[in-house]
Amino acid sequence: MSSGPVDPCAEAARLRELLTAIASGESVASARFGDEEIRYHKADPERLERMIAFHERECSLVQGQTPKRTRFAKRMGFRPY
Repeated sequence: MSSGPVDPCAEAARLRELLTAIASGESVASARFGDEEIRYHKADPERLERMIAFHERECSLVQGQTPKRTRFAKRMGFRPY
């Protein structure tokens, strides 16, 4: 468990590195050395991207910046060409 609050900027950077390792195939699913075996769970890239976006938004709020918009309003109306 963590001993204090998580720095959103550092957490976003850590998650980006993890996503890069998974995308490039550097993450290990299972490794065996003699009698010892290490297993890593497969990650959900979509969930990782959502977590990165959340921490990047929190980081920009902590730094006093305006976060990037993720949703945009659709214009209602018909404009013939």
